Order: sequence, then C-alpha cells, then structure tokens
Amino acid sequence: MIDSFPKPIWRCIRVEIGHGSDVNMNDILDETCGVAAEIAQSPEAAYQLVNLKQPTGQELAAEIQAQQAAFVYVHDQNCFLTPDQIPNLQDLSLLEAFARFVKSKDAGHSAPQILYVDAALPEATVEELAKAGIQYIVYWSEERPGSQLIAAHFGHAFCAALRNPVTTVPEAFAVASHACHVHLGSKSGPGQAPAALPCLRSAQTPALPSNNSVPLPQLEGMDLSQGIAAVVPDWDSVRLLAPHAELRLLACGQASLIAPHRLSFLGEALRAMLVLEVRQLTVTSQTPTHRVPAHLPAGCTALRCEIQSASGGCAKVVLGGPQEVLKNPALVEHALRQTLSADALSLQFKLPPPSLPVPIAQSSDDIAGGTPLVDALAVTSVWVVQLLRMLCSDSKFRMLAALGIAAVGCTTTSSFTQSDAGRFTALTHLTSAVPESLDPILLPSSWPAPAPLGPIAYNTLPAQQHPSSGSVQMDGQRSSSQAAAGNTTSTGSRGRPAKEPKLAVPELASVSWSSDRPELSVCTPHQLLEDMRGFLEVRRGRQLQSSTFPEAILNGSQLDLNALYRAVCSRGGYGMGSGVNWAGQVFPRMANFTNTHKMTGVGNALKRHYQALCLDYELAHPEDLDKQVTLISSTANQDQTLSVGRG
Repeated sequence: MIDSFPKPIWRCIRVEIGHGSDVNMNDILDETCGVAAEIAQSPEAAYQLVNLKQPTGQELAAEIQAQQAAFVYVHDQNCFLTPDQIPNLQDLSLLEAFARFVKSKDAGHSAPQILYVDAALPEATVEELAKAGIQYIVYWSEERPGSQLIAAHFGHAFCAALRNPVTTVPEAFAVASHACHVHLGSKSGPGQAPAALPCLRSAQTPALPSNNSVPLPQLEGMDLSQGIAAVVPDWDSVRLLAPHAELRLLACGQASLIAPHRLSFLGEALRAMLVLEVRQLTVTSQTPTHRVPAHLPAGCTALRCEIQSASGGCAKVVLGGPQEVLKNPALVEHALRQTLSADALSLQFKLPPPSLPVPIAQSSDDIAGGTPLVDALAVTSVWVVQLLRMLCSDSKFRMLAALGIAAVGCTTTSSFTQSDAGRFTALTHLTSAVPESLDPILLPSSWPAPAPLGPIAYNTLPAQQHPSSGSVQMDGQRSSSQAAAGNTTSTGSRGRPAKEPKLAVPELASVSWSSDRPELSVCTPHQLLEDMRGFLEVRRGRQLQSSTFPEAILNGSQLDLNALYRAVCSRGGYGMGSGVNWAGQVFPRMANFTNTHKMTGVGNALKRHYQALCLDYELAHPEDLDKQVTLISSTANQDQTLSVGRG
C-alpha cells in the first residue's frame, strides 16, 4: 500500500554546518550537491525550500514546526569544496541536540519525515535520531563513505524520484541506487564490491515498486479483502491490448555502458519509473472501439482509453473485457492500473550479437550538452513510447535526466541541464577506464516479472519483426504472441503460431555458484526450489524469502516452478524453440493447470516466467537437460518444427 505523504509539495529545510569559507556556497551546491541542486531548480509544485545556517537544535525544531517541513537536508558546507570522498560530519552537536529536544516530552515538536545527511554519521547518532521519531534517515556510513560525485548523482536521482506524488521514500532510495549502479558499472554478489552508496535507516527495506503495489479501488458495497476477482464476475477476462514497439534511447556513457549488468540496472530503473507513473493513473476519456478485437473471449467488448500518469504524461490504450465490468469507471481505472503496471515490467533491452562490435559513443552540443552518448534499443509497448516521449518533453519531469536518458527517439530530454551534462561527463570519465565484460547474464529485476535477456540492438542490425499486438491479462502476463529476447514469433493465417527455428540461448558466464542438490531425477521439489532460490539470490544480489518463492502467479495460484523447470528440461531445454510445446505439454504437467482455465496465452506466459526464473539456472545446469531430445534436435532439419512430447 502506498504511503501517505504531504504532497504534492515537499516543504524542505536545508541546513548548513561549518565555518570559515568565503566561497559562494550556492554556486558550489548547484554543481556538486545533488539534493540541494535538485530542490533549488524544482518547480514550486514539487518543493518549497527554507535555508538555515548553523542553527541550534531548538531553532531547527522550531523551524520544522513553523514550516511543517517533511524533509530536512543537512550538509557540512566545507565538505563540498573538494572532490574527495564524503567526510565524517565533524560537528554532531546540532543533530544530537535536535534529537534530545524532539524527544523531550515538554517540547511539543514533531520530527520531520526525512532527514538526509550528506556526510558520514556514527551509527549511535543515527539510532538516536530514529528514536526521536524520524521515519527515514539517509546518511553515509563511516566505514564506506562515498565520493562527492556519487553523492551528487544519488541526490539528484533520489529527489527526482520523490517528485512523483505516489513514490515512497524506500522506492526513491532504490531507484537512486540503481541510477548509481548504471553509471558506475557496479556488480553485486559474492566477491563483488559495489560502489559505496548512502544508507537508509527505516522500518521498510528499500525496494523497487512492483505491480503488486497498485492499491485496491474504493467500491461502494464491495468487500475487497479477498481480492477483486472474488467479488467481480469475469474479472480475469479483462485484459490490456498492448501493441509492441521498439524504443530507441540515447543514454549518457561510453561503450562500456553496453554491458549486461549495467543495462540491467537501467532496465530495472526504467520499469520502476513506469510503474510509479501508472499505478495511480487517471482515465481522462474512454470511448468504445468500432470493432471488438477478434481474440477477445466471447461476450467481451473494448474501450479506447486516454490515461494521464502521476506526473502528467498521457498515452492511449485499449482495454478489453466483459461489458458489465467496463461499464464501471472505477473498475476500468483499476484494471488499467493493474495491466499497465504489469506491462511496464516487460520492457527489455537487447545486446548486440557477439559478431558485432559494441557501439561507439558520440556527442552533440545540441543533445545533453555534449555528453558522450550511446544508442540503446529496447522492446516494449506502444503506450510506453508515447508516455516516455511526453515525459521527455516536459521540462519539469526530472527522472529521465537523473537516469542519464538524453533522448527518447527523436525527442530530447528537455529537463537535462548543463549541470547534468557536467556530472555525467565526469561519471563517463570515471568509468571509461574500467574494462567492462560483455557478460550476457543480467541481474533479474526485483519483482517476479521477466528480466531482460540482454540490452541492445543497433541501427547496424536488421530491425526485428514484432507481433502487431499483444494482450496482458489480469495476472500480469502477455496472452498473445510476443518476441522473446533475440527471438521473433509471428502469427499464422489461422491464428496459430507459425514455425519458429531453434532459439539461440546466450552462454552462461562464470558465476560464483556451487549447487548442493542431487541429480534432477532424484531431486525432491523442495531441494530443487531451494537450490534455484539460492542461485537467484547470488545472481540478483538480494535475499529471496523461501516462504514466498516464487512470487509469480499463474491462473490464480503460485507458479509451480518445480514442474515448469522439469517439463522444459525433459524436452531438451529452452533452446529447443518450437520443440517445447508450452501450452499443450508443459502447462498440463503443472499444478496451475485446470480444465476450465480461460488463459488464451498461457504458452507465452510460461515462456516469460521461464526466462525470468529458470533460464539462467538451466544454463548453469546443462546436465539437467534430456540429452536424447537434444540429439534429435541437432540432427533435425533446421526449418522443421519439432514437438517432442512425453505424454
């Protein structure tokens, strides 16, 4: 559920600590301090700022009370005079006095919601501030202080994310962390040392938003505690009709940006940004379509809807479903929030084939102030391209600039400033000397949607042919033909998938992973799932809860990952292409299967779940594949469609 914040205006107080500098701090802060610069250049609708210089703890508490400030930013003015690492906050007396004063029963003052300290703090001081009632404390660890450049970049992304009126602080923190990893080339996992980033002291763990964060609608006379599908008949028949599109981006960076682990962070940040934009969208207009799409279930109709995102961007989409459901504006709006959030998570970057060189960075004074730029191509939906182009042309929308996106298609990012250009140029010089490996394995996303199988195809490659349209069901999965990464699926004249060649599966790079499970034939379902969970934890660099793994839902119940993996391996693995009959042979072997299911695109849904959760694991365990089926595939004619079944 979304937190309640005093928005759309964040009332902020900037506190300067330190003595002895005659330099104009405002000029320095505009260039070096991401939080101060982002707040200073924001429109009034986002932030209102009050400056305090060397106040006492009581004066700070009084000003917070008078301004009803939710955001307090503290920095030592002397620490921004050099480009070295973030120093320890030398004068802790202000924060300690402030914590004591707020905790005093007689004070009658409330603590701010966010305290952002651009300096390294002792953990004891952080604990005292938390006891004073501050919900979120952003600070630097004394053990791993970051550089001024990283601090500036993180601050810009954090405040840019908070401009969105539905973004929570943990979500903004997670987005800002991903923005830093994109441009610092950071990997996470055993043996990897990610760049030093700030810490967040909060009861909530930083996490990117998922489609599960869409709040339930308020429907009079309906109890939605058991889910909306339990009270709305045929809710599962509602789906988004989402035509595919290619999205061309110009991203700040050198050729080293085209590395899977870096583009995976950019993909996750972009998908999170899209979810934040649409999870509380509003429908500005809706009209019935002239014709009902043929692939909708019998009795369904369709609406052409124009939506407005949280930041004011617009797009047009088509929603299909039962007529009784589409008559209710609240249900239409909630259906669009759910399906668009799910569809946003399908954005995928693509890597160039190994035979092609990585792209060369180019620059233009007319785009991003001459910052080096590389071309990136992603596969997504038409509405995403529409929305991003509109947000790109909005000078008040800062998130794209904070992520280093200089242009969407032919539309340049109008909020990109000269200060942004200087920062990204410095980041480019910082990372260009670091050799990047074109490791084809990406860090999957933080939600159970499929992670991209790889970044980017360039204009030197022939354009891929994508299906003219797809649909997203209420369980968040596409239900018509959709191209997997590096694979094209077309639809035959009678609506059945045309023959497709064997898929090219990326090779697995070296991973620090040791499996303890026995052979697949004697491995229990519990052993397999625990082994897969441990593997994904290593790959994703974050903990996965055993009680909820996997988090994906199919046909109204938790995905039967055990049966899915075994069924595909028994047919030679994912690389068999058409040899894996996902709907006809894999799905019936899963606990999710029911004879009365209404999923028209279950094959594509299973394929996408497999890409996200099983493909990397399969590549790490080639011994799991049925060698006899693989041998049959290798000797078959390349144009032949294989369907090797086992009951």
